[in-house]
Amino acid sequence: MSQPKKNNKSKSKQATKKPWVLKTLIKLFFVFVALFIAAGIYLDAQIKQKFEGNKWQLPALVYGVEHNYQKSDALSRTALIEHLKLLDYRQVRQLSAPGEFEPTRTGVRFYRRAYSLPHSEVDAQKLEVSFYKNRIDRIAKLAGNDTQSAFSLEPYLIGRLQANNLEDRILVKLHQVPDLLIQTLLLVEDQNFYKHHGVAPLSIARALWVNIQAGRTVQGGSTLTQQLVKNMFLTNERSLWRKIKEAYMAVLLDARYNKSEILEAYLNEVYLGQNHSRSVNGMGLASHYYFAKPLDELAPNEIALLIGIIKGPSYYNPRYNLDRALKRRDLILRLMTESNLISAEDYQYEITRNVVIQDKNAIAKRRYPAYLDQVQAELKRVLQLNHKVEMHSGLKIFTHFDPLAQNQAQTAISNGLTQLEQQRTLEGLQAASLVIDSHSGGIQAIVGDRQANFDGFNRALNAQRNIGSLIKPAVYLTALEQNDYHLASVLKDEPIKLTNSQGKEWAPKNYDKQFLGDVLLVDALVNSRNVPTVNLGMTLGLDAVANTLNDIGLTRDIRLYPSMLLGSVTLSPFEVADLYQAFSNEGNKQKIHAINTVNSMDNQQLWQFNQAPTKVIDRADAYLINYAMNQVTRKGSAKWLGSQFKRHQFAGKTGTTNDLLDSWFVGYDQTQLAVFWIGHDDNQSTKLTGASGALKLFGEYQKLRTPSSLVMAKPDGIEMRYFNRQTGRHSLPGCGALIMLPAKVEHLAKPQECEQSKDWDKPEKSWLQKLFDW
Repeated sequence: MSQPKKNNKSKSKQATKKPWVLKTLIKLFFVFVALFIAAGIYLDAQIKQKFEGNKWQLPALVYGVEHNYQKSDALSRTALIEHLKLLDYRQVRQLSAPGEFEPTRTGVRFYRRAYSLPHSEVDAQKLEVSFYKNRIDRIAKLAGNDTQSAFSLEPYLIGRLQANNLEDRILVKLHQVPDLLIQTLLLVEDQNFYKHHGVAPLSIARALWVNIQAGRTVQGGSTLTQQLVKNMFLTNERSLWRKIKEAYMAVLLDARYNKSEILEAYLNEVYLGQNHSRSVNGMGLASHYYFAKPLDELAPNEIALLIGIIKGPSYYNPRYNLDRALKRRDLILRLMTESNLISAEDYQYEITRNVVIQDKNAIAKRRYPAYLDQVQAELKRVLQLNHKVEMHSGLKIFTHFDPLAQNQAQTAISNGLTQLEQQRTLEGLQAASLVIDSHSGGIQAIVGDRQANFDGFNRALNAQRNIGSLIKPAVYLTALEQNDYHLASVLKDEPIKLTNSQGKEWAPKNYDKQFLGDVLLVDALVNSRNVPTVNLGMTLGLDAVANTLNDIGLTRDIRLYPSMLLGSVTLSPFEVADLYQAFSNEGNKQKIHAINTVNSMDNQQLWQFNQAPTKVIDRADAYLINYAMNQVTRKGSAKWLGSQFKRHQFAGKTGTTNDLLDSWFVGYDQTQLAVFWIGHDDNQSTKLTGASGALKLFGEYQKLRTPSSLVMAKPDGIEMRYFNRQTGRHSLPGCGALIMLPAKVEHLAKPQECEQSKDWDKPEKSWLQKLFDW
């Protein structure tokens, strides 16, 4: 009788236990749902914050200057081809796409790319440029053969100032990506991209089954959206939890944003390789990294290779695993053909094409760290002054950089130093150079080391060296500005001794160790004589010379010792270029600079260099100094230059320091100022003067370009007059030994009268005067 009661009690306990388990399960379900929703809200906020803000810390893109060439400009056929190659134009037999060129017997045909400027869009164009005697003779459109007066080439992309996260990318919009690339990407990576909602369960199940059968991971089931989530928000950790989180975020991403936004983000995020410490992210950068061309110029086989790399950027890297990369490319080309993305004929052609991958050394050679040093220094000041400019927001920085000038200056230094060392049994020489647009002050090139693309100590900006005789034009300018002096004024060239307050004597000497007695001012400058310069400077006063230096651009304080008159002033090549800019620009001072404008990613101008030039030298005085420095290159310390370029006019000045520690030359033609320095980093003697060293580098540079002859139009108040060679007095023709020189006639004394004589130097005619028998 008691046994049934026990069973009833057991049943009662089970009955009460079931509701408790059910309730617990229900509670856990709701907790799970709550956590799931909370996690969704949290993850959705993360997605929204990154996707609607700045998705990436974008590098600042640094561009050179847009090149505008006009008919009759000094430009050779070779130089134009070199320029096109620097812009990654490809030589072909027949033009078919932008970025191609075809040499002709007298010129070049090329398909100019379209490009963007801060305030305009420039269309692609087929052109033919013909040359005659290193000048542009004719510019014609290939469509219709109509002639035009000018053409332009796109700015050169110097480099990218990357963010601190070691990622690099070139941002592209969806409309900038070729349809064939997008179609191939979806074909290979996610055929149902436009049908699923972020995840594809059937694809995941299929991949799981294949992997179970293979006993290892051979197939992935991730959608393109999941790949984007993993790259943008997650790590590469392999765990079930990470996969669940990836899938959940993919669904949220797909729900919040349209397919075009997701696809564009993927194209800019996908990882496609490693360039040293920087990752190569996005199709835009990968196209340049592997093929040295923009996306819209990729051939089908290149698109296939790029899509193939996605599966394993290291495993399928064509630089190290070419056979694997080719097999992968060929497989994708076959898939493209089967899906009618390309024709069978195209397939047969593309599959036989060799893979032309940009060499990593070529990538290194495209870097210009010396120039970027100056850009970064200027950009830092811009950021401090303008808080609207955000460094890692995809800024577009337009500079005055000229890739042609940069490569020519670098070649002149690299080859020139090697020649000097071989000819004079020297070693270990170093050099630096800057090339400046004389009128705008824009820096076109900076070379900081004899080794091209050297990323280290930048001698052009940071080497502090005595400038020697480069200071002398400032001394003579000080005299000419006082109107008591003219080019024929007589200066003393005889031994002198100066004693300082401590009783220490200084006895300057000329380089030739000789004293000529009396010399004309112009001859003292042209032949770079030391003693007359010191005599003149001491008469003028050291403070007066220092004031002139400050007026023309010297910003640092200098010690007022007599030796400063011979260049015991320490400056960098950059500061020397800044000092001479006013001479090369007819007395108008423009601070030399690299950056012209800073624009936002969508080309809205944020900052512009707008410093107006100031008149720091009277035009008449600038003319007189330029006349003298032109004579330096014709018959003075730099006469070698005149012998090499008989049909071109330059102005310039050599500089040599004590014990031949430094060799300098500054020269300019009508458009361009260039500074060259040679020295040793340990301050040992170079055994070179300015004329035997730096001048030769300047000459090599000019041989690589087509100079524009310096034209010196006489300003009002300047006229050619005769002067007596011995006395320096203003004279009439026939009064003894005469020399004709330009002078400010308002301040000249009455000319000396005398009997007729043939004992005078008739001025040498220019080549133009000889041609027309003037």
